[in-house]
Amino acid sequence: MTFLYISLGLAMISGISAMMQIGNNINNLTLLSSFKENQYYQSSLPSYDRRIMSFLNDYTGLDSEVCLKTKENLSETFYEEGEIFLSTGTQTPSENNLFVGSCTLVNRELSHRVLIRKSSDGTFNLFSCYLKNETFCPYEVNQ
Repeated sequence: MTFLYISLGLAMISGISAMMQIGNNINNLTLLSSFKENQYYQSSLPSYDRRIMSFLNDYTGLDSEVCLKTKENLSETFYEEGEIFLSTGTQTPSENNLFVGSCTLVNRELSHRVLIRKSSDGTFNLFSCYLKNETFCPYEVNQ
């Protein structure tokens, strides 16, 4: 019987010391990486995107005029249509099917680029980004 108590006591001590070691390991962790600051979320761009999506959800006009009508809806800020890229002949340099048929709006003052595309289910998709020094969004790069 005493052997059983000694064994249980040793098992408890082993368990407690293992938990203490795990706690020490967690306390001594060093971060190998840090979160990147994202200028998109630190700006007013998410509120513009929400406003654009709200407009697109209610839009009933011609598909070919969606960017023009969106631009008119944002009349207090200056958005212009995106440039045509020679490589694709469209307003995006991307050849990805996700962006085929999209139109773009750009606000250079806000560094905001918006791609609008009608999806197969009849709703509109919105892709946007904060432009650092680029003329298009990083996800538009052909890979």
